[in-house]
Amino acid sequence: MAFVSCNSSSEIKKISSENLILLDKNKDIQVVDVRRLREYNSGHITGAINIDFYKSSFVEDINKLDKSKTTVVYCKSGNRSNKSALIMDSLGFTDFYDFSEGMNGWIIADNKIIILDSLY
Repeated sequence: MAFVSCNSSSEIKKISSENLILLDKNKDIQVVDVRRLREYNSGHITGAINIDFYKSSFVEDINKLDKSKTTVVYCKSGNRSNKSALIMDSLGFTDFYDFSEGMNGWIIADNKIIILDSLY
């Protein structure tokens, strides 16, 4: 398994959809969708939990996650997930990745999604 990473805390480790699938098969990971609830309900990665980046409780909610687990954070296109990863870094997470391809990349790669909202 090859991951693109940098050891500097100012640069966030990125992960591709292929490596996310491999990581999920080989490790017990936390996958966090930082999009709004409506976006999450319209389709998300299997097993992902939703923590809305725009909620006032975002930092508090992220900080409640298990910091000892490998964590992957994603959004639609990589902007919110990158900001979220920076916050996670500042909160003391040590084994985390930004899935910067986001849902756009996940869907383009024809990976499975879970849809909760029947309106979509």
